[in-house]
Amino acid sequence: MGKLVLLLLAALAIALAVTNPNEETHKKAIYSALATNAGTSQTVGQLAGSMLGNLDPVPYQYHNYIVFSTMSLRDKTVSVGALSRIWKSR
Repeated sequence: MGKLVLLLLAALAIALAVTNPNEETHKKAIYSALATNAGTSQTVGQLAGSMLGNLDPVPYQYHNYIVFSTMSLRDKTVSVGALSRIWKSR
């Protein structure tokens, strides 16, 4: 029974690590949310995320914890990602 639990935990950890969103995915989600909050369409936010993703106009910091990741701005967490999903904080 103990070996099965360890095997399942290892499989879960591997699945979380493989599906951990990268920095670019976090930025696209944040820019899309900002555009939606500003009243523009989500498409505009996705376009801005694609165009600004490499420029870093805002000093976001990406933190990779292997099984999940976060993005912060001035020590405040603005998004959390795991399982290929991004959750934005308000």
